[in-house]
Amino acid sequence: MKLTGNTIFITGAGIMQIDDAAGGIDDGLLVSTVTTNLLGPIRLTSALIDQLKKQESAAIIYNTSVLAYVPLALTAVYSATKAALHSFALSQRYKLKDTSVSVLEIAPPWVQTDLLGSNNEPRAMPLAEFIEETISVLGTDAHEVLVERAKPLRNNPGPNEGSFVTEFNDLMAQAPA
Repeated sequence: MKLTGNTIFITGAGIMQIDDAAGGIDDGLLVSTVTTNLLGPIRLTSALIDQLKKQESAAIIYNTSVLAYVPLALTAVYSATKAALHSFALSQRYKLKDTSVSVLEIAPPWVQTDLLGSNNEPRAMPLAEFIEETISVLGTDAHEVLVERAKPLRNNPGPNEGSFVTEFNDLMAQAPA
């Protein structure tokens, strides 16, 4: 869906904290991450959905992550919230298919941002490059806005998913080259 002339609502809040899925997860971390990354976008779109449906053309854009498809074990709760938000976006897109409201999802790869101090991380995608590519994809009819670096992780699900997730996390656990 091309976004020109539309009413657009973008959900962009997100927090990413290191947790330990193999141990006890701090309840404060759990509640704040789920509230910010999952409940916040759902509550906000729920509060605005009737108004958006009255528009001639509207779009809801969710910010998820490629970690919705391939979880980063270091941030298991964050990854789980992004997977849940992806699932919600798919359901909402289906339910709104016969309305004036489109539902899009931006699923960034690792980008040089403040999340986990990745601003200067050489393995992460430069922010300017991510923005340029994302804007280009937003100019198409795509419902999933994926930059090229995100596609291999997005295309992962299948019978070998477990081994792919293991390889991904082993790679991420290594120090930068």
